[in-house]
Amino acid sequence: MFTSLGRFIVRRSRLVLLGSVAALVVAATLGVGVFAQLDGGGFDDPASESSRAADLLEDEFGAGAPTLVLIATIPDGSVDDGAIAAAGLELTDRLANEPGLADVGSYWSLGSAPSLRSIDGESAMIVARAVGDEEAQDETTAHIVETFAGTQGPFEVAIGGQGAIFNGIGSTVEGDLALAEMIAIPLTLLLLVVVFRGVVAALLPVAVGVSAIFGAFFVLFVIASFTDVSIFSINLVTALGLGLAIDYSLLIVSRFREELDQGWSVDDAVVRTVQTAGRTVAFSGLTVAVSLAAL
Repeated sequence: MFTSLGRFIVRRSRLVLLGSVAALVVAATLGVGVFAQLDGGGFDDPASESSRAADLLEDEFGAGAPTLVLIATIPDGSVDDGAIAAAGLELTDRLANEPGLADVGSYWSLGSAPSLRSIDGESAMIVARAVGDEEAQDETTAHIVETFAGTQGPFEVAIGGQGAIFNGIGSTVEGDLALAEMIAIPLTLLLLVVVFRGVVAALLPVAVGVSAIFGAFFVLFVIASFTDVSIFSINLVTALGLGLAIDYSLLIVSRFREELDQGWSVDDAVVRTVQTAGRTVAFSGLTVAVSLAAL
């Protein structure tokens, strides 16, 4: 099989190259959409009694636990001052008028509940619940964080709660991923240039690594269309995609150079490389895939 594959690559090299580039373009175009589909939650068992009770409360009474908690702080002041209390009610009303939110309440609107006020009197809480499906909740949460975090009248507002935490996780993972690639790929390329003493040979493993990452994104995009996939999968597939692709590419390039050094022509060296190192890469990759299928 690998001999036939090697000969096909030699005979149809341009077709293989064009097909690979086309597949990469499709994978990259669709794969980047995976970030919007990944789930930052998944910590609760939907079959548990607590989850079923929460679903019942929401379905029958429209009630549920707050997903957003706003901490409004007055530095060197008190949330009970007349003007500050009026500003707190106004801020609560503004939040309640935002679409996609329900059960908005605050220290000022709920009768000065002690549990919503800090001991020093400088901070008070406003709670709310994002409603709708998961995508709608994510959009609402992102809008609230962008709109209300920071200075709001006399208050300095910080936003927490389950919704804000998951929103922050998603943003952090996406930003860290971009930063990691900006650091890892140039350093890897530099090391490969030193090892192979050539730019072309060094670029090949990096190109395969980038292709593997976009290919993994595309696979996650497809899987996430049918089931929940964790946001942390991005970090996993990026590390594995880049690491394994470069590792396997090193095997291929090194074996190809060895075949050339033994006097084989380029075409024959390609066939022999696919026969030997190609078989090793295929079975190693299959082993990794089967092992990770448990996840």
